[in-house]
Amino acid sequence: MRIAHSPNQRVVEGISFESLVSWWVGSRDATLRRSRLLAVLLLLVCLAVAIVGVPRLRMFGHDVFVSLDGGWRVLNGERPQVDFYAQMGPVYYLLHAAGLWLAGNNARGLGYGSALATTLISFWAFFVLRPRMKSAPFFVACLFLALLAAAPFPLGYGFTQAAFSMKHNRYGYALTSLVLLESFLPEKADSRRLRFAGGFSTGLACALLLFLKISFGLVALTLAAVSLPLRSGARIRLAGMAAGFAAFSIPIMGYLRFDLPALVSEYRLLAAVKRGAIDAHDVIKRIYVDRFEIAPVALMVALVSLLPGVSVRRRFTLTLVVAMATVAGTLLLLTNTQPFGLPLLGAAALLLLNEVTAAVPDGTSPPQMAPLLAIGLLAVAIPMCIDAAGLGAAMADKVLREKPGHRFQEAPLASIEFVDCATPCPPNDDGKNLVRYTEEGIALVQANGRPGESVRGLGASNPFSFATLRPPSHGGAVVLSKTDISAAAMPPEKFLIGDVALILAPKFPAGERDTLAVILNAYPNMLGVEYLPVAESPNWVLYRRAN
Repeated sequence: MRIAHSPNQRVVEGISFESLVSWWVGSRDATLRRSRLLAVLLLLVCLAVAIVGVPRLRMFGHDVFVSLDGGWRVLNGERPQVDFYAQMGPVYYLLHAAGLWLAGNNARGLGYGSALATTLISFWAFFVLRPRMKSAPFFVACLFLALLAAAPFPLGYGFTQAAFSMKHNRYGYALTSLVLLESFLPEKADSRRLRFAGGFSTGLACALLLFLKISFGLVALTLAAVSLPLRSGARIRLAGMAAGFAAFSIPIMGYLRFDLPALVSEYRLLAAVKRGAIDAHDVIKRIYVDRFEIAPVALMVALVSLLPGVSVRRRFTLTLVVAMATVAGTLLLLTNTQPFGLPLLGAAALLLLNEVTAAVPDGTSPPQMAPLLAIGLLAVAIPMCIDAAGLGAAMADKVLREKPGHRFQEAPLASIEFVDCATPCPPNDDGKNLVRYTEEGIALVQANGRPGESVRGLGASNPFSFATLRPPSHGGAVVLSKTDISAAAMPPEKFLIGDVALILAPKFPAGERDTLAVILNAYPNMLGVEYLPVAESPNWVLYRRAN
């Protein structure tokens, strides 16, 4: 903005956006500097995740035991979905099992798994997107995906509410966004190697997502399949996708002993629960609620379609991508039970940002491009900055510890801090009460349990098996939640408790007690007939299997 000064007035002579566009497009030297800076920033993000590890848990404290119980089962030779009711894919528990193994059966190993996943996603995105995107959109895209995977708070909640909850959703969104970008970015017409490599990346990501959380895998496969007829060189790209898919799915199925019926049985049960939770009305209502998040990206795709040089086929493709990102993101949000957030729209905005950047003629900086860039950056920068703030807040909380935390006395859990929930939340699921009640249950087991007896609690998750380092039961669920269990689609009893020897039934109020009531109503002989009471404390009753 240039301002002309006169004795009595200041006159704005003109406003120019050429410098913004010129800076965004950048020169060849600027591209090299950006790539180097990006590599440094990605390393810093991964380092920050390693430093935070398991954050001081301010929300959904009981959810950390889902990851611990699943990882502990894997370390004891059990296979997710085949040997126990996992509710998530084997990839999630294998990741945490690797972290626990590296940490010597200490809960801080969950942080090792988080750092490993963030590093993999960050540099996977770097190498896949670098030859396919313009410099500035590539810079933003890699940071967007890295921070999406790294942020230590549940999607849709306040960035200060650190938790080790719904991590699989963050990894799922990041990898699905990578599939979306690779599938619909423009390609070099003469690069067969690049097409095959891109297809391999997408096939690999789709397979990983199917075994991380099947809903994300189905979305990613749909995106990849829709992209095939819309791009040239479909055969070689399809060959790459098949190779990438096989490279991961065959070894993981080998680990699961190719027990496809067990996978299908669990997926059918989960689908029955989800199907009863949402319908078309819910989807439409959710899209209306998120209209202000959807509107900027919808406006941007409409304006990009008006740019000179954008073919009719490309306009259709970009519009289709935004529509798919909206619908798929809404379905994922509803099945994830997250309150807000459509990260796939951020990926669609990155695609549009790249399209705008590619449309800038060489050596020019047309000012009319600036509003388009501003809209796209707004759609991407807001969630990215929130994720960055969450990571920064978790680091500061680790160092400053402004609010007191509470720790377990048991060595496997002593590295985790639980902070009293600052917002309205179910009583006894966080902080001091969670630790106190859980340790009371642990003491009851240690006083009355026999060596080698497996144990589980009937709360939302089961902290007792890992806390006491007892061998886990064969079978049983890692979480008893309304997202995975309903009266209309009740799992068999062996899915819920397996052959566990000891059961701790809580007497105090906490989250998911309605789910427990539904389970006990479906299986009234579980407590009192199949399992008999052997000891009691003020807040727990300990049962042992009758036979």
